[in-house]
Amino acid sequence: MLPEWMSGADDYTPEKGGGTFAVRTIKSLGAVMSSLRVQRGHEKARAVPAWIKIILLLAGITALSIARSPLVLMGAAALLLGYLCLWPARDIASVLRPALAAAALAAVLFLPAVLVDRALMPNSLRVIAKVALSVIMVNIFNHTTQWNHITAGLRRLHVPGIIVFSIDITLRYIVMLGRLICDLLTSYTMRAVGKKRGSYGSVGGVMGVAFLRGSQLSSETYEAMRCRCFTDDYKGL
Repeated sequence: MLPEWMSGADDYTPEKGGGTFAVRTIKSLGAVMSSLRVQRGHEKARAVPAWIKIILLLAGITALSIARSPLVLMGAAALLLGYLCLWPARDIASVLRPALAAAALAAVLFLPAVLVDRALMPNSLRVIAKVALSVIMVNIFNHTTQWNHITAGLRRLHVPGIIVFSIDITLRYIVMLGRLICDLLTSYTMRAVGKKRGSYGSVGGVMGVAFLRGSQLSSETYEAMRCRCFTDDYKGL
């Protein structure tokens, strides 16, 4: 016959809080990496070349910066919002949310000046609108252009190759190290049963491993560049 302790039901319930910080960190890193990966977004097969989009983006932001008439701002807002109406609701929210956050931050910064002098309110509202519209334009550009197309567009605009290479390799290694950190935190979470002390120390150890791995990758990249006689003639990926 089986002992009583083997025939009884296991009613063990782990305490809350075990690995919570690690789970939240994984979610945050996953959100960042999803925005840095080569995105498909709304870029079509026959989309406008990236270098033309970069020129239009810079021209649009410059025009908004020097515009003084409210009609220009209302026209730009109507054009951008009308274009966003053709997007899915989820993507519209991802574009407008950072713009509203930037506008709220600008409003907080201008609030003391407006309280001191009410005559500054029209100019402050104009600047807040320019900030929101500029962020919307940047987010639309980000959603409709892949990262590798952006770097190729910068090279097409005769940006020095070493700058393009630095941007491209930085984005690539951010994603690689982010994946490493997510894997290490997932491994830690699977081993954390119940409430564990020193969880922040474990996360610090994970960051230390990521730092060492980043240093190793940097050294390997440098040695590979020297072996291949790398110059600044970089066309992008």
